[in-house]
Amino acid sequence: MAQTITAATLASSLSEERFQRYYEEAGPDYAAWSPGFNMHFGYYRSGMNPFDREAMLEQMNCEVLDRLRISSGGAPRVLDMGCGLGATLRTIARKLPNAELHGITLVPWQLEQGRRLNQSAAGTSHIRLALANYEDTGYPSMNYDAVYALESSCYGTGSGKSRLIREAHRLLRPGGRLVVADGFISQGRFRGPQRAIFRKLCECWVIETLGDIRAFAEELRNAGFRDITVERMQAGVSPSVFHVPFVTMKFLLTDVLFGPRKMTQARWNNVLAPVLLPLVGFPVGPLAYFLVSATRA
Repeated sequence: MAQTITAATLASSLSEERFQRYYEEAGPDYAAWSPGFNMHFGYYRSGMNPFDREAMLEQMNCEVLDRLRISSGGAPRVLDMGCGLGATLRTIARKLPNAELHGITLVPWQLEQGRRLNQSAAGTSHIRLALANYEDTGYPSMNYDAVYALESSCYGTGSGKSRLIREAHRLLRPGGRLVVADGFISQGRFRGPQRAIFRKLCECWVIETLGDIRAFAEELRNAGFRDITVERMQAGVSPSVFHVPFVTMKFLLTDVLFGPRKMTQARWNNVLAPVLLPLVGFPVGPLAYFLVSATRA
């Protein structure tokens, strides 16, 4: 029997294809931001060196791990929903050598490179990376003690990211923890040209839309999560955001002018998006950074 392809299925397939192409073309450029391929913003704590970007990126990994509340005993199972090249999992592997760590991505290039990085790093034999869609993983229910999404929830469907949340709830064991760190639309509204800038920002990063923090919290409650905590992390994230213009300028001078790789539209979009972000982010716009944690009842 011939398979019926609906408009929604076709749109989803095309979106996934654009997403994969973006990261295959622009993914290597993240090395300019982080030699360890921490593909997210960092977190600054008092006493840290605000000029040490990699240390702040690693600290963000630790902030996520801390809120997962994983016991140091036993062999907990942890899933990274949108693992990129596995940098956060490598941080957790050093902290929890007995944990069983899984990461999923939609991008074959990320899977291949992530496995190579794991092979060259110490203490990563308990990390497993795979190709899967975090909105429908196909993994057994109640299979994990902790699940997190570090700057990957933005790629989920809709402003409430309900599919991601419900899949995380299904995968978690009772009492298991979910942690999400990402940019969200917060209270306030877009002013003047900001909505057009926001749409361009989403286009550059191949995002349907960023999550709305109020809708996201409501979806957590509807899915059956409890102990929901929403932390605004703007102050801690800002020191790493200040690195963006300097990294961008260095990238333009070294990789664009003299680099061997051809500049594609995806690579240009990856340069443009961080430039647009401050125009719609806190304090001039409604976008802000949050760390959300919750427990499966």
